[in-house]
Amino acid sequence: MNDQNPGTGWYERWHRMTAETKERQTNWMTPLVTTTSRLEQRIRYDVYDETKGNGNKEYNYGAGKGVSLIVTPTDEFTFSLPNYIDEPGVPASTGWAGEVLQWRHRIMASPENQKNYVFSVQLSALTPTAVIPNMANHWVWTPTLLFGKGWGNFNFIANLGSQWADGDNSKLGAPIIWNAAFEYRIGRITPCLEFNSQPTISRFLPTGAPGLFVLPELLIGRFTIKEDLRYYFGIGYQIALNHSTIESRYANALIVKFHLLF
Repeated sequence: MNDQNPGTGWYERWHRMTAETKERQTNWMTPLVTTTSRLEQRIRYDVYDETKGNGNKEYNYGAGKGVSLIVTPTDEFTFSLPNYIDEPGVPASTGWAGEVLQWRHRIMASPENQKNYVFSVQLSALTPTAVIPNMANHWVWTPTLLFGKGWGNFNFIANLGSQWADGDNSKLGAPIIWNAAFEYRIGRITPCLEFNSQPTISRFLPTGAPGLFVLPELLIGRFTIKEDLRYYFGIGYQIALNHSTIESRYANALIVKFHLLF
């Protein structure tokens, strides 16, 4: 073992590969809801404090986020941390949610000092392992196109996808899901404005469909702990854009998140 050259073990090779992969893309911050088109290597945890239209509260701990690993020069795999949903006084809506598994493939990318863009595709799967009585017991698949473009300190990120289930798919109605985020970096503070949709039985509509939100937020960081270990966090207030969204989802939500990058 003493004759082994430094930097030739599997961990050193993998670490060098992930560093080179990140250097080939932009260095934008990740919004609260809109999915970044970049490949990331991080541990992420989100919390939602949602206020329903009737004034009741619902708390989402985890929100399907978790651990992301760069596994090849163009691919990332994510598995969620345990996700717990609590609606006080409503046992049928309280319990552990299913596991989220996600594969992201980066098709094209260019660093910020060059063409400053990233284009990726992603497939997410929600497992039928939830113990919440109101949650359906089937796999739910979400294929998505992810694109981002930047100009200097400004960048925007857009998502466009759909959602399908392996059973009881009539309740989903093959909805169109879209998100858009606009960021402007000022040192270690990045103000961001998002427009979000959530899966509904309605086809894509810019207004009027249930599940439409606007989300002003602040992303703060990145702060270095040591070498490649860094962290940042975000906080925002998501607001429903119409009455149908309030009835089908919630009126507003305070969202906070924490990222540990490695």
